[in-house]
Amino acid sequence: MDIKDFTVNITVNSNFSLEEFLNLPEVPCQRNTEARLLKARKYLKNVRPEHCIVHLVRLTKNCEVAGKLYPKGMLFRNDGNTRAMNWQEGGSDYLPQKLVAIIYEYEDLEEIRKAYDCFDSAEATEKNQQKIYGILTGFYDYAPVSEKLTQGQIISGMNKACHLIKPTEWNQTNVKGAEQLRDELAYWMINGSLQALDGLMNKKDRWCQPFIAAALLSLRHYGPKNQKLLQAWKLIEKGAADTTNSSWDGVTHIVDEWKTGHFFKDPRCQVHKDTRWDNMDRTVSYILYWIDKYMEDEKGTKVGRGWDEVAKEYRHRPKYNSALSDVLGID
Repeated sequence: MDIKDFTVNITVNSNFSLEEFLNLPEVPCQRNTEARLLKARKYLKNVRPEHCIVHLVRLTKNCEVAGKLYPKGMLFRNDGNTRAMNWQEGGSDYLPQKLVAIIYEYEDLEEIRKAYDCFDSAEATEKNQQKIYGILTGFYDYAPVSEKLTQGQIISGMNKACHLIKPTEWNQTNVKGAEQLRDELAYWMINGSLQALDGLMNKKDRWCQPFIAAALLSLRHYGPKNQKLLQAWKLIEKGAADTTNSSWDGVTHIVDEWKTGHFFKDPRCQVHKDTRWDNMDRTVSYILYWIDKYMEDEKGTKVGRGWDEVAKEYRHRPKYNSALSDVLGID
């Protein structure tokens, strides 16, 4: 085993005040703290010594991301954000006035993001990804064909699609355990959407989580064998766009946005890789809005009123009925 010499500067402040901790900003890549607190209240009700150890990160150089400057010396809460919100809301039996703060120093936000992943649910997500192949082959006798599904890299998108279809039943920002994972996979397999998605994902790097969520929802509504819809997703995967005319079709709008990011300018909403729960409400809505326009042979220059509610509205749409289509002779 090789021994690596880490040169990251680490300091420990055993007298860090609670007030100072609560006044710090969350790390920019922090996921939905409020949603997490809903699930963690009972565990945070009684303060334990372990809760009083927090990890912070400090920038050692100026860093600019999406036009926003993060100055040298800026300090962020890298973990403990859920605890901070709980303490601010008076959700604990008492407030610790002093904390032990472990402070890491990094040159840029990309390194800070990697540090955040160490304290976030990256390990749990990876374990769930590894479970997908076993569930599909062991429980449902289905062998995935795409590398994306074989490696289980669909969880965030699939979980978001489940929430959009059944917001009360599936309301967790992260998949909790194998039972929920089996239920979600089963839902999309029964209507054929997961198998159709599996057949579409030939280039795994082209399939971000908002694409996966939107693909599942559109396949559920229009049908897993709808040739026009399948063609739309194939064109999106290829990055095929026709921008020669002033009025674009839906596929062109989607492809262009994921190439340029002109519409989603908010640095917290980077469409190429963003998987945050709240942000996918907007990105998935944008995709489905233009998928609908493509299916209706409508072109346009910009999204219309109500575009950002399309994803939430999809649950009210009828699900493709394969039995009925067989009777009617529709493929």
